[in-house]
Amino acid sequence: MFTRKLTKNEVAIIHEIEKYVRDKHDTLQGHDYSHVLAVANYAIEIAHKIKEPVDPFIMICGALFHDIGRVGTQTGRLHGLRGAAIAGEYLRAIDIDEETREQIVRIVVRHTETSMLPPETVAEKVVFDADDLDRLGLMGMLRGMMVGAASRSMEDIIENRLQKRKKDYDRLHFQASRDLGKKLYDETLQLIDFIKNSLKQRNVKITKLNLPI
Repeated sequence: MFTRKLTKNEVAIIHEIEKYVRDKHDTLQGHDYSHVLAVANYAIEIAHKIKEPVDPFIMICGALFHDIGRVGTQTGRLHGLRGAAIAGEYLRAIDIDEETREQIVRIVVRHTETSMLPPETVAEKVVFDADDLDRLGLMGMLRGMMVGAASRSMEDIIENRLQKRKKDYDRLHFQASRDLGKKLYDETLQLIDFIKNSLKQRNVKITKLNLPI
């Protein structure tokens, strides 16, 4: 649950961060602004449903900044740590107090396993779950296939996505997150089965070259 309502000043700051993040994520493949906005909205929805207290300003800012470290780089392996540095500098420049800034930066660092620092606070866990939820379903699968498409066969991509999506759902922290993601998770499994069967049928059809003789 949210511990309080946002102030007018906080709403104005969030809108400025939203514009900044929208501009930076505009052409980012697989992690464009629609993903950022989806994660922020999932985070808000989860926070409304859980009993644990969470500060809305800290959580929403963390959700908006969570993938900023992917901008301007070819790999996302350090995007949590890199994004924390970018978010921290931005928040410092607009005079966000140190304690609030630190809590937002922690969300950015800990939303991804690549940082090897698991989420600890409620806000960190909420944004972590929200990011996982946007990997599920048709759109999540399409995003994942776009990101993983380089130098892989279709079969490898599908198997890789299947294993990752199962892991994403199993590791959600809150029952509210699992409830929100159940339909998307089922859709993911159905989609993977459909693609696998289609690939299998295609492979059967192309096992032999039918020469015009």
